[in-house]
Formats: sequence, structure tokens, C-alpha cells
Amino acid sequence: MPIEPELSRQVQALHRALIQGDLQAVLARLREASGGGPVLLRFMLQDTDLQGFPWEALCEPGKDFAFLGNSASLLPVRGVRSPEPWQAREVRGAVRLLAIAPLHPHSLPRLQATLHESLASGEVEWLEPLTGPRSRKAALFERLRRQPEPHIIHFIGHGGLREGRPVLRLADEEDEESWVSVELLAQQLHGAWGQGPLRLIVLEACEGASPGALECAAELLARTAADAVLAYLWPVRMDVALRCSRVFYRALTRAAREEGDVALSLNEARRSVLAELEGSAEAFSPVLYLRGRDPVLFDFKARKVSPPPVAATRPEASHPPPVLGQFLEQPFSLLLGNRWEEEAPDFRGLRERLQGELLQKALSVPHELPMSTLAEHFALRIGQEELDYEFQEVFGQSDFMPPLVRLLARRLGTGVHITLLRLPVLEQAIAEQHPRLTLYVIQPSSNADGHAVMMRREAGGVHWARLREVPSELNTERDVVVLRLCSGYLPAHLFSRPLLTEDDYLLGVRGLSSLLPFELVEPIQSALSVRPLLLVGMSMLDWSHRMLLYQLFGRRTLMRGSMAVLDPRHREQELWEEGRGLPGTTGVRALDSTDEQLVAWLEALAAGGKR
Repeated sequence: MPIEPELSRQVQALHRALIQGDLQAVLARLREASGGGPVLLRFMLQDTDLQGFPWEALCEPGKDFAFLGNSASLLPVRGVRSPEPWQAREVRGAVRLLAIAPLHPHSLPRLQATLHESLASGEVEWLEPLTGPRSRKAALFERLRRQPEPHIIHFIGHGGLREGRPVLRLADEEDEESWVSVELLAQQLHGAWGQGPLRLIVLEACEGASPGALECAAELLARTAADAVLAYLWPVRMDVALRCSRVFYRALTRAAREEGDVALSLNEARRSVLAELEGSAEAFSPVLYLRGRDPVLFDFKARKVSPPPVAATRPEASHPPPVLGQFLEQPFSLLLGNRWEEEAPDFRGLRERLQGELLQKALSVPHELPMSTLAEHFALRIGQEELDYEFQEVFGQSDFMPPLVRLLARRLGTGVHITLLRLPVLEQAIAEQHPRLTLYVIQPSSNADGHAVMMRREAGGVHWARLREVPSELNTERDVVVLRLCSGYLPAHLFSRPLLTEDDYLLGVRGLSSLLPFELVEPIQSALSVRPLLLVGMSMLDWSHRMLLYQLFGRRTLMRGSMAVLDPRHREQELWEEGRGLPGTTGVRALDSTDEQLVAWLEALAAGGKR
């Protein structure tokens, strides 16, 4: 939320009290000497209470958004005294980034996608990241002794204090939590890459910049291991951290610049967060600890940047599997899962908000719980209404529309299609790709009254109408019907309580015959029984997905020739092909593919004129 009026007056008063008298005169002379360029403002903070204060949020009196943290003329950093030398690193090609996510492997694709523009231009090189067993203590320290050496380390995980000393959590060892002393890690980094290219560490951790009894992790790492450390004063939502990272790395590594100024780049990132999130104070959580008096970390004067090979960014783009092309040439029904709601940055924010609220009330929950389990904890402990509020805060602000859904919608025809997404993504994509078809959206009710919500968009129209009665003219051979099984937001931004918690699935999911109006059960079941099914975004390892499949098909096997496109990270192709967990225990074809690969294959098939 934006800074409240009373707090705004306080930060303006503190700015006025701080920058006055001799200090103001010195600042005026420095601005003259810089020729109009920005001036570095170092806070040399020793007291731990002062370290925990967001100095970057001080605002120039009489102005609403003239904060230190987004200023174009003053660059606030937290100065670190260190005997270690400072020197800008000459970079002749891409800035190499090593991401480490011990307990959050799903964060890595999100960060990589956020940096897509910088990676595609060749300004940043994505080194093989460390996660899972590769981020255990021994494996991590071994990686610190090997090439290629990174210019930047980006850590995503949990930080804390043990007996007043900062620690970071690594991958668990034999089901036991594993923590590494930041002091020890700093020594290891210094010993391995002390004379190497490492210049910046980013700590995207719960307490990465929280001051402790001796010193915070960020200050300690800046003193010993790197010239600069970016960390967070307090936890922020995942989508905010990603927004900050996108703009920060773009500004820091931009090919058009002759130098990489870390302070200037962070101020630019804060401005972006303030603009995109309507002045949210979250912009002032990221802070910069700097060794030395110069925020320029990289010298790009002799740099030559070239994009990576096309084959490296679009694998197998021109060679779609023949089985996929053959499947898409026939009429089929689509079942679109909700895997993206766990992984996309916009929706990851819901998990962060729920965990944050529980932690504020000292109600600790294990990390990386299934979303339905986490939501159940929240509903039982804090309340269902609060859960609905948090859902609307995250999903109600999103304009999520992945390119993959548009490409899939382009190949859909009349008949019945199913979505588990809680936003009206599929129906909007179908309406966009097939404006001449009449489109019905049916959202089965999870209430005891059994009344489904129905909407219609007429062929050639743009408006969605709410239907009060079952349409007599609905024909699945002529029209498109989209079933929304998990509720949420209907077209026209109509909200209804979604299936989120374990109890929602256990108590609210019933067979189609009890979820739909009587008149619609037979035509919809018939349509689903005569066409093969394409399942995308589903996982056999997700109990809610298995439950929904059984509610749709009972004990009947899926239509012969059905196909599942699976996330290769989960390694479940064998489960689908052998039918383990499927209705009727009869398997279907299974194809491993990342979203990027599937997009490339669909584009290649479209370019070849196939449908």
C-alpha cells in the first residue's frame, strides 16, 4: 500500500531535518562538481536499529514521490567499511549470473523468464543454476571452486539469525534443515573468487537484510565477498521481487551503457515498482550495501554483445513431434490445468501473502506446502472471508494471458472444453481467436442449491450476458462450451468463491450430474465421450487434478487417442501411459514438453499450414 499521509509527513520532516545546514551546503557543491550527474549518498550505519530503518523512503518536503530511493540526483546506499580493495570489473561480453534456490526450484524458471529480454540480447548469460541436491553445502562449496565464475550471484531462499549471527538455509541433508553461516560462506567466496569477476550478490531472502546482533548478512557479504549486495529489509511478494529484478538487471547490464552502476540501477527499479504498483511502499524494501565510494561495478567500454544462438533459446522449434501434429488435425476437447497458477509470478504472490499473514500471527507452516493445504491452514486459522480477500487482491489485479493459451485456443473448434484456471483465460482466448462462434461459459455451483452460473457471448458480439435460464438452443456441435470447474473470475470480471482449500475439493466437487442443470448433463457428457482429450497443465501427482478427473469421467476411461502434454520436470510420463491414477486405469499418450517447446511446436505447425 502507499505510504499513509501521516507517515508521509514524518518522512518529509526527517528528510528536512537530515539534509540541512553544512550538509546541505556540501551536497550543493558536490552537485555542481558532478556537472548535474547523480551524487552518491552513503549511510554509514553502526547501530542495528538504524540499519533496520528504511532511509531510502525519506521524501523531499512538499513533494509526493521525491524519495531518496527513486531519486535521479541522489543515490542512497549503505556504506560498508572493509580493507578489501574495490575495482570495477571489465566485462567484454555477457554478465554471467548464477542463481541459487535451495528450496524454491520453481522460482528459477520465473526468474529466467523475467530476464528473458536481457538473456535474448546477450547482455546476461544464465549459468546452470543450483537447486535441490546441487545446493547442499558440500556441492555448493565445490561449485565455488569451478569455472565459469559468475559476475553476479542471485540467492533465492530463507535467511535467519542463529545466536545473533546471520545464516542462510541450503538444501536439506537427510531430511534435516541445513543452514550455512554467512561469515563462512563469505570466506569461501573470497577464497574461491576473491580475485575473480564476482562483484554483486542479490539476497532474495526473508531476512537477507535484517540487522542482527553483530551484522546483517548483506553487510557481512559486502565486507568480504563482493563489492555490493542487494537485499530486502522486509519480505515482499514474489511478483514485486520479480518486477524489481527485471528492471534492475536490465538497467545494470544494458548494452548501450559504458558502465554498470548498481546504485543508479536500483533507483530505476524502485521507480518502476512505485509506478507499476501505484506508490506501494514495497519499493523501499530492496536496499544496497556498497563497499567503496563508487557504485560502478562493471566497465563495459570494450564490450561486444551478441545474442545467443537461436537454437539455444528455441529448442526443437522446427521439429514438432509427428504424434502432436496428427492429434491436432482432428476435433478434440481441451482440458486446461492450473499449473501456471503455482508458477507464474502474478499468482505466486498469493502463496507469499498467505504465508506472510500466518507468520505475522506466529502461525508457522512448512514451506512449499501444496496450495490447497496452505489455503486450508489459512481458512481454518484466519478465516474464509480473509482468504477470499487475499485471492481477489492477487487474481483481481492480474491480466494473465500466456501465449501458449492463445495458440491452443486457435486450434479449438466447437464442442466442450474444460479449464481449471480461476481466471477467464481460456474463454477470452477462444473469443479472441473465434469471434464468429457463439460461446457459452458454465461454472458449476459448489453450493448446496446446485445452481450453475451461465454466460453467453453471441457470435460476432463482444459483450457477455448472464443467463438466468438454461438455453434451449445450446448445441455442442455448433457452439463452444467452456466448463469452469474451479470457479473464480468469470468473464466481465464477475467473482465467485473459487475452489482453493482442501475442504473445497473434498466437499464442493461432485459429479457433473449434480453440478450441472439436468438439461445440460447429457449433451455435455456426450460431447466429452466422443472426442479425444488434450490435457495440458495437469499433473498426476496433484491430488486435486486426479479428483477432478474422476468427477468428470467417473470410472469411464478417457476417449481413445487422448494425449497429455506434461512438464518434463515432474517425470510422470510413465504414470500417464500406464494409466496409474486415471479413470478406468487405462493409459493415454504422454508427451514431455516445456511451455517454450510447446509454443515453438504450435507455431511451427501453424507456419506449415496444419490444423
